[in-house]
Amino acid sequence: MKASKLLEFKLKGERNISSRKPLIIGERIYVPFIFDKKGFVASKMVCLNKNDFEVKWEYDYPFVINNILESTNGNVLICCMDGKLNELKSQNGELVSTLELEMDRCGHSSAISDNRIVIGGVQGTKKMNCLDLDSQSIKWSFDNGGHSYIPLISNEKVYQCTEKLIRCLELNTGKLIWEATEENTYIFNPISFNELIVVGGHGLINIYDSNKGKLLHQIETGIRESIRAIISDNNNLYFGDSSGVFYAYEINEKKNLLGKRSIQSKELWRFESNGSIESLPKIVGESILFMNDDNKLICLNMRSGESNWSFNTKGEAGISSIITDEENIFLSVGKGYLYKLKEEN
Repeated sequence: MKASKLLEFKLKGERNISSRKPLIIGERIYVPFIFDKKGFVASKMVCLNKNDFEVKWEYDYPFVINNILESTNGNVLICCMDGKLNELKSQNGELVSTLELEMDRCGHSSAISDNRIVIGGVQGTKKMNCLDLDSQSIKWSFDNGGHSYIPLISNEKVYQCTEKLIRCLELNTGKLIWEATEENTYIFNPISFNELIVVGGHGLINIYDSNKGKLLHQIETGIRESIRAIISDNNNLYFGDSSGVFYAYEINEKKNLLGKRSIQSKELWRFESNGSIESLPKIVGESILFMNDDNKLICLNMRSGESNWSFNTKGEAGISSIITDEENIFLSVGKGYLYKLKEEN
């Protein structure tokens, strides 16, 4: 098996370019790029036809674009680090509205749930806000006391990590339900997994009871490197670390006669690559794909961990991620590159 390159796009005229996860709406793909501009940081989102990479329009922003989302009416929502949420018409890039997130600096937003998003503060902004997209207002605010990571909305609750803490709040009110501390490391971006909450740290994975916050299990990889992006499939977790190692773990849950839960884990395999892995992996059929900072997209057999193929990119992955449609693989990386690939036998 191999990956064939169908199309390649290069953003020109900028320096030190990195990328964020692209977004597909209909027949168009939207790609945020971040770069140095006259001593400051600026961004450009490029809208292309996904079939031929013809540029349809561009949107310039004078600071960092964190992430982009599709709104409920098919427009593009842009979460910007200076505390603004901009809505653009997906067809022509016209600015529809700018909503104030009421924070000086913010990180990536959560996904949209019940037409709400949650955003945590970074770089000295020590709060988390819930924005109601229907009323275009802040529904609640919570003082989290530190640098936030990407919030998760699941089952009418918000899960969010701040340095060494993980919190669970009510989505409707922002009321704190539980809080847990990890003494040994910062912990990062939570995911929901079989009614559990999973977070990565430096060389460890913590698995919590989603309702009570009890730490049920901890995986130690033996390599004290940051684990920032985790995905799951059935009873398995997949993740990479900043040393370039990619892992698969099987998770089994048991309950005794009194209903007490216990978790066990088993390492299924690990694959060593040569570059830091910070971007979110992607499951495609029986394969798992990940990008690293060794300028590679790597495809593994998700059952055995053996390499199916790799593709050399012209830039580092950073925190960008892979997206797919019915037939193709799209990825944006550093130096301003966007690729369209197709897997072939």
